[in-house]
Amino acid sequence: MQPIQHILIVGGGTAGWLTAAFLARTLGTAAGGVRVTLVESSEIGIIGVGEGTFPSIRATLNAIGLDEARFVRECDATFKQGVSFVDWSGLGERYFHPFNAPSQRPGAPELLPYWLLGEAGPRGFADAVSMQQRVAEASRAPKRAGDADWTGPMNYAYHFDAGKFAALLAAHAQSLGVQRVIATVERVELRADGHIGALVTRDHGTLAADLYVDCTGFRAALIGAALGAPRKPLDDVLFVDRALALQVPYPAADTPIPSCTISTAHEAGWSWDIGLQRRRGIGYAYSSRHSSDEQAERVLRAYVGPAAEALTPRFLKLDTGYRETQWNGNCVAVGLSAGFLEPLESSGIGLIEAAAYLIGYLLPADGNLEPAARQFNEQMRVRFERI
Repeated sequence: MQPIQHILIVGGGTAGWLTAAFLARTLGTAAGGVRVTLVESSEIGIIGVGEGTFPSIRATLNAIGLDEARFVRECDATFKQGVSFVDWSGLGERYFHPFNAPSQRPGAPELLPYWLLGEAGPRGFADAVSMQQRVAEASRAPKRAGDADWTGPMNYAYHFDAGKFAALLAAHAQSLGVQRVIATVERVELRADGHIGALVTRDHGTLAADLYVDCTGFRAALIGAALGAPRKPLDDVLFVDRALALQVPYPAADTPIPSCTISTAHEAGWSWDIGLQRRRGIGYAYSSRHSSDEQAERVLRAYVGPAAEALTPRFLKLDTGYRETQWNGNCVAVGLSAGFLEPLESSGIGLIEAAAYLIGYLLPADGNLEPAARQFNEQMRVRFERI
């Protein structure tokens, strides 16, 4: 077997460029290590509504060598200290999911039983065991100006503009040695053993590599259309299959920005409300089995209020499910081509991070992909099932 010398990523966006940057940094592409090429089409857009993250994003962006201040400036990023859930446990009620773990001494009794007994009074559990809810409600940041990049007293993630994030990752990945090819893939050629032999593009002829990464989104042009890896549907347990999204400008430049995602329960789904530096990203994720598209738009507009009057929502069909085999032969799927889950906990980018990490550290020196594929498929399957 020949060592892996060239990785070809198909598709840009967050999935493609984050994977490219992580692999280039991990595999030493700029210093003569494994070549990483990303091919993307100028004719195919990106979904671009994934604007929330896990705290793991900090370690990932630090690992690829990205400066935190540059990231905040160029991606209109804002702090995310958790999720505020509104109307889920009853109309007019809310509870906060902080990113900080409970403040508890090692070896001390668990705090939850005492909270259930009422020892903390009427306060919610998060407020009783962590100061993060108070930090967020007081409009304080999770870190101080003098703290080092990607660190702070509070655990935190980010909200950001997905389109600007992809553009920043593209520029940074290319500075790490990633080659960018603008081309439309028209055909996938298979070898006699069923693995991918080459990609035929309209603009640059045939492109070949040792490992192919499918970041083509819901189209799943490689892992699905070419290799036939089946998807496991989850619409029997996750009913949300539609979304309407709006970009809502602030009424004034100094409008306060919450440092958490606001998730509000509605009649047939839930809304996300994400504050960026210059606008809010607001959407309604709902079940088409329990609401018409017209009624869903009425719910979204009622939530946003007068600011929605001049805006037209973007309509998205959500294909809920995942592939149990996400690494098939010499092709591995990352992002929406691997699967999609209802984004209630902003799991999409976290799954991209996990996949990029596993590819980088499981990649075999001898070119034998089978053990790496087996490990990758098992670990990613467990992640999807747990979510």
